[in-house]
Amino acid sequence: MRRAIAISRLAALAVVLLVVAGAAFAGGRVLTPMDIVTIRILEAPDLDTTARVETDGTIGFPYLGRIKAAGLTQDELARRIERGLIERKILSRP
Repeated sequence: MRRAIAISRLAALAVVLLVVAGAAFAGGRVLTPMDIVTIRILEAPDLDTTARVETDGTIGFPYLGRIKAAGLTQDELARRIERGLIERKILSRP
């Protein structure tokens, strides 16, 4: 059975929720292919996305395209998405 584990950075715009079997670790679980992630953007809920980590280790995200996710923790993926959205001026720095 799969269950949702929510790990978030308090100061982050991006919050990554991971649907996996298992426990949460400091910084979040390391993502692997076939994991399902739900990304919530606190300042822009219209960007909320659910995606499967593909066999090549990437996910698709609006405005950012393919993003490497496998091998990153949930927190690292959240920071990568946050930086990408700020660099492309889709969101402003909190």
